[in-house]
Formats: sequence, structure tokens, C-alpha cells
Amino acid sequence: MAEWILKHLLESVESNLMLMSEHPRFGEMEVSSGQIRERCAKLAEAGLAASTGKGWFDITTWGQQYLEGELDAENQPKPRPKEVLQ
Repeated sequence: MAEWILKHLLESVESNLMLMSEHPRFGEMEVSSGQIRERCAKLAEAGLAASTGKGWFDITTWGQQYLEGELDAENQPKPRPKEVLQ
């Protein structure tokens, strides 16, 4: 789900939790807005996404590099990649 969130943020430039939970991409996965919120928080903690305030998120340069295969999440200091990229 984390990669789907990053791809969504890359395509949307910025998005909020409600928009993501209503997007068909996430509807297909049958995930709740709570699950999206938790994953966005982990992505922000890892520096792959950034909270821009009141539930809005944006992809960071590191997040873009991860999607392009230029960043190895295993080498990020925290949190553990398995916690973020599940």
C-alpha cells in the first residue's frame, strides 16, 4: 500500500486522507482511511512523504527517488523499511 500512496502523491502533487480513501486505486485494495492515515504517518516519519498540514501529504524528493529505484529504503535510518513499505 505504501508504494500506491507514494505513486498517488506523485501523480496528485498533494492529497489528503479523504481524497485517497475515495480514490478507486485504494477502493480496489479495500483499505480504510485509518490504514491510509497510519501508512502516511509512517511514510512521513521515514522522510518519503511530508505532512503539509491538517491531513494533507506530499511526496518528498526521497519518496520520488524511492519510486525511481534510486533510493534503497533498507539504508534509511528509521523506521524500519518493513514497517513503512508493507
